[in-house]
Amino acid sequence: MRWIIRLVVAFVGVAVLGVAGLFVLPGDRIARLASEQITKATGRSVSLSGDVRPSFFPRFGVSTGHVEIANADWSDAGPMLVADRLSIGLDLRALVSGQIKIGQVEAIAPRILLEKNASGQGNWEFASAVAANKISATAPAGPTPASAAVKPFSIERAVITQGSLIYIDRKSGIRTEMTDVTADLRVPDFTGPASFDLSARAHGQPFKAKLGVSGFGAFLAGGVSPVALSLTAGGSDIVFDGRAGLSPVAASGAMKAELPDLAAVTRLAGQPAPDLPKGLGQSIGVSGKVTYAADGPLTLRDGIIRLDQNRLMGNADLFLAEVPRLNGQFTAGALDLSGLGDGGTSGAKAASGGAVDRAGSTAAQTAGWSKATIDVSGLSAVNAEISLVADGVDFGSVKLGKTRVLATLDRSRVVFDLREVQAYQGVFSGQFIVNGRGGLSVGGDLKAANVAMNPLLSAFADYDRLRGLANLQVKFLGVGNSMNAIMNSLSGSGAFQIGKGELRGLDLAGMLRNLDASYEGEGAKTVFDRITATFTMDKGVLSNDDLDFAAPVLTASGAGQVGLGDRTLNYRVTPVALVKSDGSARITVPVLITGTWAKPRFKADLKSIADQKLEVERKKIEAQARVKLEQKLQQELGVTVEEGQSVKDAVKQKLEEEAVKGLLNLFGKKN
Repeated sequence: MRWIIRLVVAFVGVAVLGVAGLFVLPGDRIARLASEQITKATGRSVSLSGDVRPSFFPRFGVSTGHVEIANADWSDAGPMLVADRLSIGLDLRALVSGQIKIGQVEAIAPRILLEKNASGQGNWEFASAVAANKISATAPAGPTPASAAVKPFSIERAVITQGSLIYIDRKSGIRTEMTDVTADLRVPDFTGPASFDLSARAHGQPFKAKLGVSGFGAFLAGGVSPVALSLTAGGSDIVFDGRAGLSPVAASGAMKAELPDLAAVTRLAGQPAPDLPKGLGQSIGVSGKVTYAADGPLTLRDGIIRLDQNRLMGNADLFLAEVPRLNGQFTAGALDLSGLGDGGTSGAKAASGGAVDRAGSTAAQTAGWSKATIDVSGLSAVNAEISLVADGVDFGSVKLGKTRVLATLDRSRVVFDLREVQAYQGVFSGQFIVNGRGGLSVGGDLKAANVAMNPLLSAFADYDRLRGLANLQVKFLGVGNSMNAIMNSLSGSGAFQIGKGELRGLDLAGMLRNLDASYEGEGAKTVFDRITATFTMDKGVLSNDDLDFAAPVLTASGAGQVGLGDRTLNYRVTPVALVKSDGSARITVPVLITGTWAKPRFKADLKSIADQKLEVERKKIEAQARVKLEQKLQQELGVTVEEGQSVKDAVKQKLEEEAVKGLLNLFGKKN
C-alpha cells in the first residue's frame, strides 16, 4: 500500500504544480515539470502525454491524459503502471495551510504490474525509498512516527475503474492476473479509520474484498492496528477481525470461513476444483483464533473445522515454506466418510454387522481388482504431522469405532500410526504406510485382537463362510500404481489364531462319517474349537503349510495357496474323523478347495474314500470269518477262544494239551 500512497502524494505535487502554472506555463511545460516531480518521488521515469489540465470547479485539482511509469531497471516485463487518465482534486484551503486533504483521486483503466526478482526485491521498492531507508539505518535507534515516512494526508475518495493487475514472482514462478479491477480507498483522517473496497476477477473468478483499518497512519507506518478483512468469491466468505501490521507482516484475531462454493475459491487461487467425496470437504467451514508473525507459523487455536457433515475441533500450525509443513491435533465425534465407499458395489459387510449384497459382490469379484491409476501426487504438496481422536469413522462398507491415529507425512511418504482402532468387534493397532516417492508402494505391520472374522473377510475378501473371533498379525508390502498391481505384488508374512466358531458351506464331520462327498452347500457347516496357522506372501500369493484345525469330532491339517492378486484358491485340507469316542477308529479324507473367492469349490478325494470303504468292509469280513472259525473250532475240535486270545493261539494251546495227553498215555500214565 505504501507505493500507492507515494504515487498519490507525488500526484498531489502535480496538482499544485498544474494550478500554480495555470496562467504562466503552457501545457507541455506543465507535463514535463509534473513528470520530473513524480520521477523525484519514485526514482522512475514518467511519461505524461496529452494535456495536463488544472481545474477550480467543482474541485481544485488537475487531470492528465495517458500516464506511464517505468518499471525497475532489472525488469523486462514493461511499464509498472499505465493509465488512460488520472485526475486528482484537493482542498485548497487546507493546502494553503500546509495540509494535504485530497477530495478525490481517479484512475481510468490503469494497468499495474507488480513483480519480484529472483532475489526477492519488489519493483514497488522505489529508489528514493531505498535511499531513505539507508539514511534511516544510520540514524540513532528510536521510534519513528508515521509522518517521518509519509506526511499526514486525508483522502475523501480514491477510485480505480476498468483496471487490471499482474503479479509475477520470478523466484517461485508464480504469476497471477486480475482483470475488471474496481477499487475504492477512503482515508477521512490520517490517524483514524480507513476503508478499502476491491472487486475484480482472477483466473476468471469474480471476487470482492473489503479492508477496514482503525488507525490508518500507524498501519501505514508498519504498526499493528485493529483491522477487519473480508473476502467473497462465489457463495464462499472469509472474514478476519483482529489486529494486523505490515512491517513486519503480522496478524492475530478471530477468523471465520464458510466455503460452500469451494470451486470458486480454488479457481481464485488458480487451481482446479477438487473432486472430493462427500464428508471430506465439498463444503468447508473453519473458525477459530488465527495468529501469524514474520518467520513464524500461521496458527489456529480453538479451531472448529467442518467438512460437509463432519466436525473436527483442535489446534494447528502451518509453517510456510517452499513445501509447507502442517502440524495439528484434532478430536471429533462420529465421522461420516461413507462418500469414500464404492457406492455399495463391493457387497462388503460393515464392521458392526449387516447383510451382504451377494449379486453385487459376485460381480465385483468377477471383475477383479481395479486397474485404475492411483494418483498420490498430492502427497508432495505438504509435510504434516496430524493426530486424530474420533468416536467413530463410517467408511460406508467399513465402520470403525473409537479411533486414535497419528499421520506423519514427509516428502510424499505418509505413515499412519494406528494407536487404537476399534473395528469388527476387536481392536487393531500397528502401522500402515503409503509411499509416493518415485511410484507407489503400500506396506504395514498390523495386529488385531478378538476380531470377528465373518464381517472382516466379507468386507475385504467377500468371503462370509468363516465365523469366529481371531487374533491376527501381518507384515506386508505391495508395489504398483493400481490396486491390481499392488495385490499381485504383495509380499510378507503373518499368523492367526481363531477360537470357537464355525465354517459354513462344508460339513467335514458328515462327509467323513458317511464317506460321502456331498456334504457341502447351503445349510452345511463345521463347528470347530480352534484354528491356527502361519503364512507367507510372495508376488501376490499367500502360502501356508501348518494349518491346525480342531473340532469336537474331528481334527484337520491344511496346506496350500491363496491367490491374493487373482482371487483364487488352491488349498488342501486333510481332516481326521474320530469314528469312536475313545479315538480308537479314525477316517482321513483330504478335501481340495479350489475356484475363486466368490465361488469356491470343495472336492473330496473319492479314491481315498473308496479305499477306506474297502478297508472297513475287509475288516468286517475278517471279523465275521473269525467268528465263524471260532464256532467251527469249538464244534469240531472243542477249542475255546478266550477273550484277548487269537484263534491261532487257541488252536496251538489245544494241540499242546492233546500232545501232553498222548505222551502220558504212551507211558501208561493217565491225566
